[in-house]
Amino acid sequence: MKKIIYLLIIITIFASLSNSTWAQSSDINAQILAKQKQLEEYNKKIEAYQKEIAEKQVQASSLKKQLNLLDNKISKAQLDLQANELNLNTVGLQIEGLTSEINHKNTDIAQKRIRIAELLRMLQQSDSKGLLEVIVLNNSLSEFFEQLNYLETVQGELQSKVDDVEVVKAELTRQETELARYRSKLSRVRDQLAQSKEKLAGEQDSKEVLLKQTKSSEAQYQQLLAQVVQEQQKASADIKNLEAAARKKLKTSSGLEKLGDAVFIWPVEPYKGISTKFYDPEYIFRKYFEHPGIDIPNRQSTGIKAAADGYVARAKDAGLGYSYIMLVHKNGFSTVYGHVSRIDVQEDTFVTKGQIIGAVGGLPGTRGAGKLTTGPHLHFELRSNGLPVNPMEYLP
Repeated sequence: MKKIIYLLIIITIFASLSNSTWAQSSDINAQILAKQKQLEEYNKKIEAYQKEIAEKQVQASSLKKQLNLLDNKISKAQLDLQANELNLNTVGLQIEGLTSEINHKNTDIAQKRIRIAELLRMLQQSDSKGLLEVIVLNNSLSEFFEQLNYLETVQGELQSKVDDVEVVKAELTRQETELARYRSKLSRVRDQLAQSKEKLAGEQDSKEVLLKQTKSSEAQYQQLLAQVVQEQQKASADIKNLEAAARKKLKTSSGLEKLGDAVFIWPVEPYKGISTKFYDPEYIFRKYFEHPGIDIPNRQSTGIKAAADGYVARAKDAGLGYSYIMLVHKNGFSTVYGHVSRIDVQEDTFVTKGQIIGAVGGLPGTRGAGKLTTGPHLHFELRSNGLPVNPMEYLP
């Protein structure tokens, strides 16, 4: 009787633990679903802002419209930040829920192993008795056959428990693989969160810088804008003409033979991501000219590396205007490094891949930054046969 009561107590405890685990898992799943629904709402709002930004990008020809555009970009960046924070919490909950399930599976396996050990002991005790001893110990043949049936039942349960353990172990392996995937995703989401914080800070700085540079004056804005457009048009024309002249010169002197193949590296580390993409639809001056490269945020005065072996076709120091360096490479490629605050190379010389050729600029009001810049960054262009191409397709 005592054994039965004890057995009932154990069953009750295990059932309680199982129900508790189920309730915890159910609660976590409910939280995950709620956050995923909230994330969908954020994404809808982000898409709406994206559409509005694209529409206003074409209209941005006055200070008021430009500020309005920046306000929309700030709002979108704030939503991006909130969405990434929500995504981070969701992945955290998924990891918590999966960890709980894995712990429950390990407990289940441990319990099944205990029962397997008990069954094995019972069979071992039975095997230690000979057939004659079993017959003698039982009062009748019916008791003997009951004993045999009991042993068959024990063996059946043993096989069932072993099979159960294999099934649970297989599920455990799958869940551990899934847990590793979630942890990897958590790391990526953390990086996205950091980038969205940088993006938001950058958009807010852009607005503050614009107000400071224009002194909130529409006339001042139009004047600066005209200078930027003229500056970029001249730089683009110079780059095109200088590249053609440089290639002609190098061909005559066999200078390109001195260079290694055009296999590119990052000119500066993109630890803050890319602030403006190639032909970015959100580029602040897209109404006037496309963005023919990528902008890589980095600290002012950070050394800039030559992306490949090259010939210095241009090293333009424009004072407080737009300063840049252009290198010509083999295989029809050239690179441009813009908003440089310092130039460390001379024109008509050769550089090697990884060599420091200048320093990052772009801080408003500093040497080489040009007009209407928004903060320290490197503007990096890659051209193939004179035409801009997306650097992201060539960088490691």
